[in-house]
Amino acid sequence: MKKYFVLNGTILYLCRVEQNKQEMAGRPKTYDEDTALDEAVRVFWEKGYTNASADDLLKAMGIGKGSFYLAFRGGKQELFEKSMKRVVEQNFTELRNAVATCEDPVQLIRDFFLGLTGTQSPIGNKGCYFGNALVQISESDAGLKLLASQYLKVLESIFEEAMQRGKEKGLLKSELAPPVLASYLINLWNGINVTRRMEQNSDRLTELLKLNLAVIE
Repeated sequence: MKKYFVLNGTILYLCRVEQNKQEMAGRPKTYDEDTALDEAVRVFWEKGYTNASADDLLKAMGIGKGSFYLAFRGGKQELFEKSMKRVVEQNFTELRNAVATCEDPVQLIRDFFLGLTGTQSPIGNKGCYFGNALVQISESDAGLKLLASQYLKVLESIFEEAMQRGKEKGLLKSELAPPVLASYLINLWNGINVTRRMEQNSDRLTELLKLNLAVIE
Protein backbone atom coordinates (compact mmCIF):
# COMPACT_ATOMS: atom_id res chain seq x y z
CA MET A 1 0.00 0.00 0.00
CA LYS A 2 1.45 3.34 -1.06
CA LYS A 3 1.35 6.30 1.28
CA TYR A 4 0.99 9.81 -0.09
CA PHE A 5 1.60 12.96 1.94
CA VAL A 6 -0.22 16.09 0.97
CA LEU A 7 2.21 18.99 0.86
CA ASN A 8 1.63 21.83 -1.58
CA GLY A 9 -0.03 19.50 -4.06
CA THR A 10 2.63 16.79 -3.84
CA ILE A 11 0.02 14.01 -3.85
CA LEU A 12 -1.22 15.24 -7.21
CA TYR A 13 2.33 15.27 -8.58
CA LEU A 14 3.03 11.73 -7.35
CA CYS A 15 -0.18 10.43 -8.86
CA ARG A 16 0.70 11.95 -12.21
CA VAL A 17 4.19 10.40 -12.14
CA GLU A 18 2.70 6.99 -11.37
CA GLN A 19 0.17 7.38 -14.16
CA ASN A 20 2.91 8.37 -16.65
CA LYS A 21 4.95 5.31 -15.72
CA GLN A 22 1.95 3.05 -16.32
CA GLU A 23 1.26 4.69 -19.65
CA MET A 24 4.88 4.24 -20.78
CA ALA A 25 4.94 0.60 -19.72
CA GLY A 26 1.79 -0.15 -21.65
CA ARG A 27 2.60 1.97 -24.68
CA PRO A 28 2.83 -0.17 -27.84
CA LYS A 29 6.03 -0.18 -29.88
CA THR A 30 5.99 2.19 -32.81
CA TYR A 31 8.86 0.43 -34.61
CA ASP A 32 9.80 -3.05 -35.79
CA GLU A 33 12.49 -4.44 -33.48
CA ASP A 34 14.01 -6.76 -36.09
CA THR A 35 14.31 -3.93 -38.60
CA ALA A 36 15.84 -1.69 -35.94
CA LEU A 37 18.33 -4.44 -35.04
CA ASP A 38 19.26 -4.90 -38.70
CA GLU A 39 20.03 -1.20 -38.92
CA ALA A 40 22.11 -1.39 -35.74
CA VAL A 41 24.05 -4.30 -37.24
CA ARG A 42 24.78 -2.20 -40.33
CA VAL A 43 26.09 0.69 -38.23
CA PHE A 44 28.24 -1.52 -35.98
CA TRP A 45 29.60 -3.37 -39.01
CA GLU A 46 30.55 -0.18 -40.80
CA LYS A 47 31.84 1.88 -37.85
CA GLY A 48 32.79 -0.69 -35.24
CA TYR A 49 31.45 -0.98 -31.70
CA THR A 50 33.55 1.80 -30.21
CA ASN A 51 33.08 4.32 -33.03
CA ALA A 52 29.33 3.81 -33.39
CA SER A 53 27.82 6.73 -31.49
CA ALA A 54 24.41 6.84 -29.85
CA ASP A 55 23.30 9.38 -32.44
CA ASP A 56 24.46 7.10 -35.28
CA LEU A 57 22.49 4.19 -33.86
CA LEU A 58 19.32 6.09 -33.00
CA LYS A 59 19.19 7.75 -36.42
CA ALA A 60 19.71 4.46 -38.26
CA MET A 61 17.23 2.56 -36.09
CA GLY A 62 14.63 5.32 -36.41
CA ILE A 63 13.80 5.46 -32.71
CA GLY A 64 14.11 8.01 -29.91
CA LYS A 65 16.09 7.73 -26.70
CA GLY A 66 13.03 6.82 -24.67
CA SER A 67 12.12 3.87 -26.90
CA PHE A 68 15.76 2.84 -27.08
CA TYR A 69 16.25 2.56 -23.33
CA LEU A 70 12.91 0.82 -22.88
CA ALA A 71 13.96 -1.84 -25.40
CA PHE A 72 17.66 -1.98 -24.43
CA ARG A 73 17.94 -1.22 -20.75
CA GLY A 74 21.62 -2.14 -20.84
CA GLY A 75 22.22 0.56 -23.43
CA LYS A 76 24.73 0.18 -26.24
CA GLN A 77 26.26 -2.99 -24.76
CA GLU A 78 22.93 -4.81 -24.69
CA LEU A 79 22.18 -3.62 -28.22
CA PHE A 80 25.47 -5.04 -29.46
CA GLU A 81 24.83 -8.34 -27.70
CA LYS A 82 21.45 -8.59 -29.42
CA SER A 83 22.98 -7.54 -32.73
CA MET A 84 25.46 -10.42 -32.53
CA LYS A 85 22.64 -12.84 -31.83
CA ARG A 86 20.78 -11.39 -34.82
CA VAL A 87 23.75 -12.02 -37.12
CA VAL A 88 23.93 -15.62 -35.91
CA GLU A 89 20.21 -16.16 -36.46
CA GLN A 90 20.32 -14.70 -39.96
CA ASN A 91 23.48 -16.43 -41.16
CA PHE A 92 24.75 -19.32 -39.07
CA THR A 93 21.38 -20.99 -38.64
CA GLU A 94 20.82 -21.10 -42.40
CA LEU A 95 24.34 -22.42 -43.01
CA ARG A 96 23.94 -25.15 -40.39
CA ASN A 97 20.64 -26.27 -41.92
CA ALA A 98 22.24 -26.36 -45.37
CA VAL A 99 25.15 -28.44 -44.08
CA ALA A 100 22.72 -30.93 -42.55
CA THR A 101 20.55 -31.36 -45.65
CA CYS A 102 22.70 -30.85 -48.77
CA GLU A 103 24.17 -33.64 -50.88
CA ASP A 104 27.76 -32.39 -50.67
CA PRO A 105 28.53 -30.47 -47.45
CA VAL A 106 32.23 -30.21 -48.34
CA GLN A 107 31.49 -28.43 -51.62
CA LEU A 108 29.04 -26.24 -49.75
CA ILE A 109 31.84 -25.04 -47.48
CA ARG A 110 34.12 -24.48 -50.48
CA ASP A 111 31.41 -22.37 -52.13
CA PHE A 112 30.84 -20.56 -48.83
CA PHE A 113 34.45 -19.37 -48.82
CA LEU A 114 34.71 -18.69 -52.55
CA GLY A 115 31.59 -16.56 -52.30
CA LEU A 116 33.60 -14.06 -50.24
CA THR A 117 35.72 -12.98 -53.19
CA GLY A 118 33.27 -11.43 -55.64
CA THR A 119 31.45 -8.12 -55.71
CA GLN A 120 28.34 -9.88 -54.44
CA SER A 121 30.08 -11.00 -51.26
CA PRO A 122 27.60 -10.72 -48.37
CA ILE A 123 30.16 -8.97 -46.16
CA GLY A 124 32.25 -7.14 -48.77
CA ASN A 125 35.44 -5.81 -47.23
CA LYS A 126 33.87 -5.08 -43.85
CA GLY A 127 35.34 -8.19 -42.27
CA CYS A 128 33.74 -10.72 -39.96
CA TYR A 129 31.28 -9.19 -37.50
CA PHE A 130 32.67 -11.24 -34.62
CA GLY A 131 36.32 -11.04 -35.64
CA ASN A 132 35.99 -7.27 -35.83
CA ALA A 133 34.55 -7.25 -32.33
CA LEU A 134 37.49 -9.25 -30.95
CA VAL A 135 39.95 -6.75 -32.43
CA GLN A 136 38.07 -3.49 -31.86
CA ILE A 137 36.50 -3.91 -28.42
CA SER A 138 38.66 -2.98 -25.45
CA GLU A 139 39.52 -5.34 -22.61
CA SER A 140 37.18 -3.34 -20.38
CA ASP A 141 34.32 -4.94 -22.32
CA ALA A 142 35.63 -8.46 -21.86
CA GLY A 143 32.11 -9.89 -21.76
CA LEU A 144 31.44 -8.74 -25.31
CA LYS A 145 34.76 -10.14 -26.53
CA LEU A 146 33.95 -13.48 -24.92
CA LEU A 147 30.53 -13.55 -26.54
CA ALA A 148 32.04 -12.77 -29.97
CA SER A 149 34.55 -15.59 -29.45
CA GLN A 150 31.76 -18.00 -28.54
CA TYR A 151 29.86 -17.14 -31.71
CA LEU A 152 32.97 -17.83 -33.79
CA LYS A 153 33.08 -21.21 -32.04
CA VAL A 154 29.56 -21.76 -33.32
CA LEU A 155 30.80 -21.24 -36.87
CA GLU A 156 33.70 -23.61 -36.20
CA SER A 157 31.23 -26.25 -35.01
CA ILE A 158 29.29 -25.88 -38.28
CA PHE A 159 32.51 -26.45 -40.21
CA GLU A 160 33.12 -29.57 -38.11
CA GLU A 161 29.63 -30.89 -38.86
CA ALA A 162 30.26 -30.36 -42.58
CA MET A 163 33.58 -32.19 -42.44
CA GLN A 164 32.05 -35.03 -40.42
CA ARG A 165 29.26 -35.51 -42.95
CA GLY A 166 31.83 -35.29 -45.74
CA LYS A 167 33.86 -38.07 -44.12
CA GLU A 168 30.80 -40.25 -43.69
CA LYS A 169 29.80 -39.74 -47.34
CA GLY A 170 33.31 -40.45 -48.64
CA LEU A 171 33.73 -36.91 -49.99
CA LEU A 172 37.04 -36.11 -48.24
CA LYS A 173 40.48 -37.42 -49.17
CA SER A 174 42.12 -35.89 -46.12
CA GLU A 175 42.92 -38.19 -43.23
CA LEU A 176 42.76 -35.30 -40.79
CA ALA A 177 39.98 -35.52 -38.21
CA PRO A 178 36.93 -33.25 -38.64
CA PRO A 179 37.77 -31.15 -35.52
CA VAL A 180 41.24 -30.44 -36.92
CA LEU A 181 39.83 -29.48 -40.32
CA ALA A 182 37.27 -27.26 -38.60
CA SER A 183 40.04 -25.48 -36.67
CA TYR A 184 41.90 -24.98 -39.94
CA LEU A 185 38.79 -23.55 -41.61
CA ILE A 186 37.97 -21.10 -38.81
CA ASN A 187 41.57 -19.91 -38.98
CA LEU A 188 41.15 -19.48 -42.75
CA TRP A 189 37.91 -17.59 -42.13
CA ASN A 190 39.60 -15.19 -39.73
CA GLY A 191 42.53 -14.67 -42.06
CA ILE A 192 40.64 -14.20 -45.32
CA ASN A 193 38.44 -11.55 -43.76
CA VAL A 194 41.55 -9.48 -43.08
CA THR A 195 43.08 -10.20 -46.49
CA ARG A 196 39.76 -9.32 -48.17
CA ARG A 197 40.10 -5.79 -46.82
CA MET A 198 43.63 -5.49 -48.18
CA GLU A 199 43.31 -7.24 -51.55
CA GLN A 200 40.73 -5.85 -53.97
CA ASN A 201 41.55 -8.20 -56.86
CA SER A 202 38.89 -10.92 -56.73
CA ASP A 203 40.85 -13.24 -59.04
CA ARG A 204 43.81 -13.22 -56.67
CA LEU A 205 41.56 -13.85 -53.71
CA THR A 206 39.94 -16.75 -55.52
CA GLU A 207 43.30 -18.35 -56.29
CA LEU A 208 44.43 -17.83 -52.71
CA LEU A 209 41.30 -19.46 -51.37
CA LYS A 210 41.51 -22.39 -53.77
CA LEU A 211 45.05 -23.01 -52.60
CA ASN A 212 43.96 -23.00 -48.96
CA LEU A 213 40.85 -25.08 -49.61
CA ALA A 214 42.86 -27.84 -51.29
CA VAL A 215 43.14 -29.41 -47.85
CA ILE A 216 39.44 -30.38 -48.00
CA GLU A 217 39.44 -31.86 -51.50
